[in-house]
Amino acid sequence: MFSESIKSLFLRLVATQSDTNTHRETYIEEQILYWIKEQAYFSEHPEYCGAYPIENDPYQRSVIWSLVKGRGDKTIVLMHHHDAVDIEEYGKLKSVALRPDELIEALSNKKIPAQAKIDLESGNWTFGRGVADMKSGAAIQLVLSAYFSELEDFEGNILLLSVPDEETLSRGMLGAVTLMTTLRDQYKLNYLLTINSEPYFNQTKGKAIFYEGSVGKIMPVLFVKGVKSHIGEPFNGFNPSLVLSDLQRKTELNIDLCDVLGEEATPPPVWVNLKDRKKAYDASIPEAATGYFNWLTFTRSPKHIMDKLVSLANRSLRDTLIYFADAYENYCNLTGDIPEKISFIPKVYTFEQIYQMAMTEIGQSFEARYEEFQEELNALLVENTITLPEATTRLVEFVQDAIDLEGPAIIVALSGPYYPHVNNMKISKKLSFSLEETINKIAAEKYDLVFESQSYFMGISDLSYATWCGNDEDIALIKANSPGWDTIYRIPFKELSTLNMPVVNIGPWGKDLHKTTERVHTKDVYERIPYIIKELMTKCLKEDV
Repeated sequence: MFSESIKSLFLRLVATQSDTNTHRETYIEEQILYWIKEQAYFSEHPEYCGAYPIENDPYQRSVIWSLVKGRGDKTIVLMHHHDAVDIEEYGKLKSVALRPDELIEALSNKKIPAQAKIDLESGNWTFGRGVADMKSGAAIQLVLSAYFSELEDFEGNILLLSVPDEETLSRGMLGAVTLMTTLRDQYKLNYLLTINSEPYFNQTKGKAIFYEGSVGKIMPVLFVKGVKSHIGEPFNGFNPSLVLSDLQRKTELNIDLCDVLGEEATPPPVWVNLKDRKKAYDASIPEAATGYFNWLTFTRSPKHIMDKLVSLANRSLRDTLIYFADAYENYCNLTGDIPEKISFIPKVYTFEQIYQMAMTEIGQSFEARYEEFQEELNALLVENTITLPEATTRLVEFVQDAIDLEGPAIIVALSGPYYPHVNNMKISKKLSFSLEETINKIAAEKYDLVFESQSYFMGISDLSYATWCGNDEDIALIKANSPGWDTIYRIPFKELSTLNMPVVNIGPWGKDLHKTTERVHTKDVYERIPYIIKELMTKCLKEDV
């Protein structure tokens, strides 16, 4: 019943390039808002749709929203993102990356992975940039919103949110949090359920997956202060890179750091940056080295993460100093020198601790300089000159320099973007029915399809900001250990903490996201997923929740 409408809109959205963190996102926002306003309901009620500007955004992006206003306060939220990763990876095929029919023809003459080749030749898959992540989900939700707007005497409300920047810092969804609370209060809405339609990942034919939560992500930043010396006198100094590499070894791919829930487990941590802080080459041991990595969570709190990192940092300093002392003693045996006592006193601090040290030791003059430096870095962020983790690192560097921190030492800080883990088991507000039973009943009766419920969507998603499962201690710790909080990065925790509703991610089958063979199962997009979501929404609004 939706096939032609979805196909037309889907291909239109795919054809509109919307590279994340660029002005191109505004082009697709115009397309989406224009399409919404074309619908009869919103033509008659223009006050129920619009573009909500993201505050201080360098690209003037907006959250595109619409509200189908029916009787009563029961409200379902449909959310998706309209940005996509760029098409550079397509190389010579860039000209057809946004044209699925032409891309399939081009890929048929190109060497691609065996499974992608099988899928391509089957005719059951649509290929192209953004087809799975997530313009298919966007098209499905937009058409469903239009469908409900056409119902007479409709009981319930449908709030649709189309957000930018999901692939980068989620500025769109962070802005949408304030919009959600504003619309809720203005129209007296009772949010029952948020539906996201990111694709699911599965290798088992005939078995689909939906998710009742989204994995969390925290990004620790480690700043290691060493002791500078000439490379000809290595035992007069202390190389921070040696400590950092040991810390990486203790954390990278360490399955003891995985969060486990039943048969589900987060991937182990992976470092995405390690480097010294030298600005130019010279023949000396670097004075400092830094790095940051992603740590995914199901249940572990920010406090647990910080406590574990402080413990690991202490172990790395201890183990590296033992290694250093052994090397020094062995070197003295080679040269016949008598080893002197090693006088290094290793220390580990959180960012909160060194900031308080600076405030205590220096006071207002430090605070003024720190605030000024934050503004300078924020300007560079707005210009897209530096990354958020680099800005975080520079602020840590600024504070430790202000207090003349002596090495060897490690400072543990946090950088955005921070994604809280969310899961329906942790949310106090419940649906009166089982999502798994309901979705499987709908899917089995119509399509003979079985759905597996998983606790967490592992792709990291904006669902992290649709509801709140944390507490005040989490908020306080994140703020205190995130340099530049409220200036270079912020989460509207005050508004977010008032959102308390179940969530579900149910979308089409997708494969190879962000690759040249990105594809989505065509029947899922045009038939199965739209029908299942429609029936789920209908049941949700009819139930007494």
